[in-house]
Amino acid sequence: MDNKAWALCFLDEGVALSVISRKETRCQWLQDEEHAYECLLNDYVHYVAELGELDSEQTAAAKERFALLMEQYPEPEALTEYINDLTVGLTRILWFGPLSALAEDYSDFPLALRAYYWQEYGEGDEDPVTPVIEDDWIYLVESMEDFLLQDDY
Repeated sequence: MDNKAWALCFLDEGVALSVISRKETRCQWLQDEEHAYECLLNDYVHYVAELGELDSEQTAAAKERFALLMEQYPEPEALTEYINDLTVGLTRILWFGPLSALAEDYSDFPLALRAYYWQEYGEGDEDPVTPVIEDDWIYLVESMEDFLLQDDY
């Protein structure tokens, strides 16, 4: 897995939960930071607009608001918090950031993912907070889908 890769993982909070009574999660892997921010500003905004049944004028306003937030809060963690405030009841970003951070950071989501990863793929003696070495990132990525379906985050 490329060490420049980023991920955008999100959970549908609205329609999907009420209609089918289970979590609907999506995780999009992007080649680098530039593409990740581009995806957030374009694809994710349109996804949110579709969920919220926004018209074209409202969608344009949402895109402007996202762009302003991206300018004001360039750090992924802060940006995610503010975007999630805007999309309450529709969708929630679980992770927006580099793969390297998922493998090494000590914030809640990476810690939970690594605990799951070590439980499923480890040899039983690993500390669940142990960072995943770069050679094994592909396995961390593979574990993400099952983690998103099984764990509470």
